[in-house]
Amino acid sequence: MSNQLAPQLNSDSSPGQPSSMGVRPNQDGVLTSSPANSGTKGLEIDKDGLKSSLLLTSASKIEPMKALDSRFTERSKATPGIPSAISSTAGLTPLERPKDAVSALKDTKTKEETSSDSEDKMAAMNKNLTFAKRKPELLLDGGEVVEKRKKGRPRKDKMAATVPQTFTQITPPPPEREPSRAAAPPPPAAVLRLPTPSPQKAFRLQVSMEPSVFLEVENEVSLVAGSKLSQLRCSRDGRDWNTLLPSSVLIAAGSSDILAVACDDRMLSVFSSCGRRLLPAIQLATPVSAVHCSSHFVMALTAGATLSVWDVQRQKALVKNESLQTILSGADTTVSQSLLTQQGIPIIGLSNGKSYCFSLSLETWTLIADKGDSLIQCADFRSCLPSQDAPASLGPLAVMQGRNLHAGRLASRLSSTPHLLQQSMTLAFLENQLASALTLQSSQEYRYWLLIYARFLVNEGSEYRLRELCKELLGPVHKSAASCWQPATLGLHKRELLREVLPVIGENLRFQRLFTEYQDQLELLRVK
Repeated sequence: MSNQLAPQLNSDSSPGQPSSMGVRPNQDGVLTSSPANSGTKGLEIDKDGLKSSLLLTSASKIEPMKALDSRFTERSKATPGIPSAISSTAGLTPLERPKDAVSALKDTKTKEETSSDSEDKMAAMNKNLTFAKRKPELLLDGGEVVEKRKKGRPRKDKMAATVPQTFTQITPPPPEREPSRAAAPPPPAAVLRLPTPSPQKAFRLQVSMEPSVFLEVENEVSLVAGSKLSQLRCSRDGRDWNTLLPSSVLIAAGSSDILAVACDDRMLSVFSSCGRRLLPAIQLATPVSAVHCSSHFVMALTAGATLSVWDVQRQKALVKNESLQTILSGADTTVSQSLLTQQGIPIIGLSNGKSYCFSLSLETWTLIADKGDSLIQCADFRSCLPSQDAPASLGPLAVMQGRNLHAGRLASRLSSTPHLLQQSMTLAFLENQLASALTLQSSQEYRYWLLIYARFLVNEGSEYRLRELCKELLGPVHKSAASCWQPATLGLHKRELLREVLPVIGENLRFQRLFTEYQDQLELLRVK
């Protein structure tokens, strides 16, 4: 734009005659005039990268400045809302439409030969200046007006106009903000997967052998205030006691320490061996399927396939409404057997031959027996059996695995099997037995399978596993705060177990060095 206007504007002025006026915008946005005797000046506008230089005609062809001042003053007064900002010779007029800037430039080119239209040309120039000052966000790009977003804080009138609209947009109705919660379906009803006992008029059972404890239940013995009462009678070493319950008793269980009964109103009551109520009535989620008592622990299995175990002595829940859906794989699988150990460990036997126990420390179901497991069927450790195995046959692990578990009962079928394969299968089976006995907290079974495992390692020459086993049983020789070694497991002292394992290791001359090493350390610790 400056390249086109500069030669045409310079042609109107006489050579050698200096222009009488130069216009430059100052920092306040006001146009100021330079002295009359100044040389040829240019108008420089620098706003957002826009720079232009416009040469104006000489003063010889422009009418007196008074007429120009009066003209600009009248226009400033005629335009409302725009204050008069006239310095000595210039004034500002608002730009109504951006397209006037382009038309003003075209008019300047066509009328530059006529000296009588200088005032109109100066007005067009002022409009262009006003456009550049008042609308800096509009840039000319090839005759088109491009709007550029203004930086910084918005004007107060624009801010006031947009605040209500923004507030309306960020406050949607509450149902739309949480559609998932509003559309959440009601919880499904509990599915009864386990059978429930049928009500009986009366029944009797023995809940303990030593001491001898018998429990008798008689339902609907009397009718009081429209409710039928049931009577619970207990006989312990010739001493009897009885109590009344407001509903019919479906199932009962007990031990030498406590008694538990479940009624048809899904209430579970716990009494001492002398008839004193130990806990308030416990409301079950679904009808009861089985109840077990062992020592001072109570276990309740509901028809909704949930399991709970309470420690009556400490009045604390060990297992709380644990679902059996994790282990009930398939629609045809059901619970075939359930029991509670003396340590309060619940065990569930399924119809598919698998048995699980809920680990209190791990807080998860663990597999302890599988009748279809090939490791049990193929393990051969007949040469490692001790002479006395009667205590282990009565443990919970042996009960769940079945009495038909005999060492190497199918070993004859694997006569063609490579020795390394059978050795690996037997080793895996023995380690599973140790881990299961430890989870069940069955101390007698743990000791039984530990000795078998040590003898098998000696026979097979597994020195690394033997050394690791001895190191775990011995523990640190010197006390250390950083050590987390426990001297006992399941009530058995580890170093006493090591004393039983070392003679088995000494039977093999290959491990004499290992035997002597740990034998000397045990003697050193005994002296200390």
